[in-house]
Amino acid sequence: MATSYLPVAEQILAAVGGKENVVHATHCATRLRLNLKDDCHINEEQLYKLPEVVKLVNNGSQFQIVIGPKVEKVFAALGTLLTNDSAPAEQPVQKSSPLNRLLATLSAIFTPYIGVLAGVGVVKGLVVLLQTMELISTKSWLFIVLNALSSGVFVMLPLFIAVTAADRFKTSRFTALALTAAMIFPLTDAATPNSIEIFHLTFPLKIYGGAVIPAIFAVWFLSYVERWFKKMIPEVAALVFVPCLSLLVCGFVVFTVIGPIADYVGIGIANGYTWLYNLSPVLSGALLAGIGQLFVVFGVHWGIIPIALINMQVNGYDTVMAMFMSAVMGQFGAAFGAIFIARNLKDKQLAISASVSAFFGITEPALYGVNLKYRMLFIFGCIGAALGGAITGFLRVKTYSFLPVLNVFELGLFSGPDSKAIYEVIAIVVAFSVPAILTILYGKSRVLVPATDLR
Repeated sequence: MATSYLPVAEQILAAVGGKENVVHATHCATRLRLNLKDDCHINEEQLYKLPEVVKLVNNGSQFQIVIGPKVEKVFAALGTLLTNDSAPAEQPVQKSSPLNRLLATLSAIFTPYIGVLAGVGVVKGLVVLLQTMELISTKSWLFIVLNALSSGVFVMLPLFIAVTAADRFKTSRFTALALTAAMIFPLTDAATPNSIEIFHLTFPLKIYGGAVIPAIFAVWFLSYVERWFKKMIPEVAALVFVPCLSLLVCGFVVFTVIGPIADYVGIGIANGYTWLYNLSPVLSGALLAGIGQLFVVFGVHWGIIPIALINMQVNGYDTVMAMFMSAVMGQFGAAFGAIFIARNLKDKQLAISASVSAFFGITEPALYGVNLKYRMLFIFGCIGAALGGAITGFLRVKTYSFLPVLNVFELGLFSGPDSKAIYEVIAIVVAFSVPAILTILYGKSRVLVPATDLR
């Protein structure tokens, strides 16, 4: 029950300067993510005294409190305390760099429904596995239902983006949903042409299924248009005419300007990434997987998600998450190895708990509770990840559906037209085994001493 976490939430809120200092609050799989007016009010010492707090990360625009699997319950309790949700927009908010603001925006847009994407990914992997092994007919009722459940979310992804982007950009959720639903509608209507020509310019219409950048920019533009109409239209007529006129203006602009341009931006990002990847797949895989968990340490790993989603939309496959799988397995291997060299029961229990979380794709408990505590274990995890990533790159392993959380339950998503799922299995076995063995050998040869206080 969330109510049992109220004391924890109250202490967290007090330690960050009270609700009047909180501009926006959200959470991901393991972290509370707080946008604060002034970081000077943060009491880190008080936060670290809470047994639920694993680590604190402040990247300049967002204060992150790593809690672990209990974060959702803590956030629910925190929500009951933040009755005003956030401070008025006109109050000053601490400035941050454009990059930090971008990462904070991407995090706010994607993290609220990452659990759903992960769950759907497991279902998708099951569908692909059943289909690959020819255990199910594509015309059967079971396949149709499972395929709809596992594919609908990704086709309708702009609707999910609409909700969280509307919250981020402070505009109406339902108007944003109406706008993005209009973008997806041509896919559902056979009578709508694929494109239309106006003044010798071709405007594609059926390109927004699963679209990331067009949906984000559409809602961002809507936020400005809606605010302008709210100022101009009398309150007595606002209920009907603000959404009506906002949709009309935004609809034509999105379909003729923002949508096509944003689509080309997405294609450019995908092609740019592919060009870099093709320069040296082995080096790309080793580097991205080797340093992949550093993104997690600094709390900016969600910035990778749009690239993977764009690759899926443009190319029909992705290589980013295929390489990132080794990054997760590397730290999993190091934490697993720590089970066998733990000097006392408490350390062994911590290593077991962290390993279980890492097995399911959540590495923060392993990182902050075990591997970073004994610096060499983190390095071993990175070495194993780099080797696994190099194998993934060398063999050009692809995933044919988006992997929001990286674990073995989603290996089915590596099956596709150029299926190399077995190579991904080899890569993650290497990524896991090397740090596990290195950790055991290292631990047996010396007494483990914590590197530094991670605070």
